[in-house]
Amino acid sequence: MDSELEVIRTEMDATRDSLAQKIGELESQVRETVSEAGAAVSATKEGVMDVVSSVSDTVSHVKESIKETFDLGKQVEAHPWGAFGVAVAAGMAGGLLLGSRPTSVPLASGFAPHTPSHTPYTPAAAASAASSEPSMVSSVFSKLQNMAIASLVDIVQDMVRQSAPEPWKQGLQDIVREVSTKLTSNGKTGY
Repeated sequence: MDSELEVIRTEMDATRDSLAQKIGELESQVRETVSEAGAAVSATKEGVMDVVSSVSDTVSHVKESIKETFDLGKQVEAHPWGAFGVAVAAGMAGGLLLGSRPTSVPLASGFAPHTPSHTPYTPAAAASAASSEPSMVSSVFSKLQNMAIASLVDIVQDMVRQSAPEPWKQGLQDIVREVSTKLTSNGKTGY
């Protein structure tokens, strides 16, 4: 019986040693897995932080680009003749909208004919004054108006080319051309 007990004890010791070794290996594998998972989480966190930083930089760049595009002073410096044309067009549009037309046309001597101050300004008087304008003055104003509109269109097209997202560029340029055509009386820019 002692020998049987001894065999059982030996088998139990061998089983215990085998179990201890397997538990040690399992513990080692669990530690490696946890360590790898921690490294993966860290790498993912760093990747996300890089993406957030990149998106933030892109948003800042786009914001600055938009700010520069609509900076009136910078646009005037970059396109002085275009700005002049816009100013002329705005003045003419304001004049047309407010209906402020001269009631008399200067004579060749440079002096305007005497208009009694008691004559009220009526629509009929405005029509009479408009019909008495020489065609040359009308032609000059028409050409100036068309030049101003063309300058404004050039500025807007430059802004579209430089700043608009690629899928929108062609559509926006078509709209600008269509508006330009409708604003000019004969569909041409006049110069």
